[in-house]
Amino acid sequence: MGDPHDRRAYRRSAIEVPLELSDLKGAVPGKTVDVSRGGLLASTAIPPGVGTLVRVRVLGADSHTVMAVGVVVRSPVMDPASVGVPGGGDSTAHGVAIALTSTSEAWDRFWEDVNTPGSGGDA
Repeated sequence: MGDPHDRRAYRRSAIEVPLELSDLKGAVPGKTVDVSRGGLLASTAIPPGVGTLVRVRVLGADSHTVMAVGVVVRSPVMDPASVGVPGGGDSTAHGVAIALTSTSEAWDRFWEDVNTPGSGGDA
């Protein structure tokens, strides 16, 4: 049974794929740490602030780009050695927890692919 304090609506799957987060200030590269149907945790060297509306562009399977829109809900500091932040050099890695507000069928297919046994997810 899961953690009774975990309020997530969807199961998370650990997977690292390149992504880009963009807002009105510009775009920053990063990578996913884990994803679910309703959100994701990413790592990046320059995190958008909590409350920022972001466009998420993920490089999915077969090099297809998957888009979603969400709001940054947390930005925890992470160990850069454990997440390998693109463009981060030796700087601190920041986690960016994003609650997705708008997804597409492409995001749903991406999430289902991640959760297919043998795909690299934890399913």
